[in-house]
Amino acid sequence: MSPMVIALFSLVLLLVLIFCGIHLSTSLMFTSLVTVFFFTGRFAVAMNVLAQSAWGAVRQYMFGVIPLFVLMGLFANLSGASKDLYDSASLMLKKVRGGVGVATVVANAIFAAITGVTVASAAIFTKIALPQMLRLNYNKKFALGTISGSAILGMLIPPSLLMIVYGSQADVSIGKLFVSAIIPGIIMTIAFIIVILIVGKVKPSYIPEVEQLTEEEKKDYWKIVLKPWPIIVLIIVSLGGIWGGFFTPTEAGGVGAFGAFLIVLFKKGFKKKEIWETLLSAGSTSGSVLILLVSASTYSKTLSMCGIINSISAFVEGLNIAPLGVILIFILILMILGCILDSTSILLLTTPLMCPIVRDMGYDMVWFGLVMIIAIETGMITPPFGMNVFTVKSSLYGIKGCENTTVNDIFAGSTPFLIAIIVVDLLCVFVPSLVTYLPNHM
Repeated sequence: MSPMVIALFSLVLLLVLIFCGIHLSTSLMFTSLVTVFFFTGRFAVAMNVLAQSAWGAVRQYMFGVIPLFVLMGLFANLSGASKDLYDSASLMLKKVRGGVGVATVVANAIFAAITGVTVASAAIFTKIALPQMLRLNYNKKFALGTISGSAILGMLIPPSLLMIVYGSQADVSIGKLFVSAIIPGIIMTIAFIIVILIVGKVKPSYIPEVEQLTEEEKKDYWKIVLKPWPIIVLIIVSLGGIWGGFFTPTEAGGVGAFGAFLIVLFKKGFKKKEIWETLLSAGSTSGSVLILLVSASTYSKTLSMCGIINSISAFVEGLNIAPLGVILIFILILMILGCILDSTSILLLTTPLMCPIVRDMGYDMVWFGLVMIIAIETGMITPPFGMNVFTVKSSLYGIKGCENTTVNDIFAGSTPFLIAIIVVDLLCVFVPSLVTYLPNHM
């Protein structure tokens, strides 16, 4: 069989296995095995390729960044950082119309610099922010959309698991990816805030008038505002250390995890059960990501060995489409895939196919990684399988007034934020210096 026929068969087989409910890592491994067997005609060679790829996939030092940053986020959440950040932001913005919504976005942005996972932010801020919004008579759909939409900052603002996955698959510096996301992350945060302010002007009934500070809040104003300072310092040290070249991303993860652990000890004391549960959760999360990376590395090497990537690259070049047009087509494909697959799966499936083509066209791979991740993240709030939307829905249990809320309500409320994400992604496409400026000055 020709490489293109093998490529088509490989992709079809992989999609069939995924839609049959087989775990992505198993699907990738099996597809790789079958693909190499068809290409070489020898089962022993296929098994050897599989074994070597699995052995070499995650032995590198840089992969230590995954469990360390996951542990940092879990310890930070255990310390109560999310509530402290929200309380601080909401108090400072209380005199602004839509201040509680803006505070949710700001707290999500800062919390994203600790967790790197969107669903964690969606679940936490549903419990923290939604009751306050409903108490102030925010439109329920818009309040839910604000939480699910702003939670995507968890995968854009570093440290981000998607950036680590992309960096490992595309052979791109994870440190540069982290730094490159700072400006787009800030722009995305501002875009979400603008959405809230516009809705407040266009639909005044959606957002109530400003609320006055209570006497207790006036008295404890600076105490509440400055309460999250340990987490802010930790973020500055870990990310600033990467940008300044003081430590690698893996070392920054170690510093961040240790710093977050100290914050837990300082605020809550050493509780053996909680610490043990946090360590188990970090191990479980990290293990699942690393298994996916092993299988994705195997699949990538399989495609390369069979010459499939060269065939696809030649096919794209033969279409006579401008390079920027190819990028826009890739973005559209990623957004469509976001409607049916989770973010990590999309990145693992498309990176081996898209990155060689983009690299051959002469584009910066750090820039393309950020553009990919933003495009993929639209899938977190698009039907039918928007992960953030379902996370918010599952977190509504016990919140008064949300008994009859449907996922369609949350999807509808998230629409303005979906538009903002697409606009920011296109802005990064047409103004690449927004992504490349900081990493080029590291």
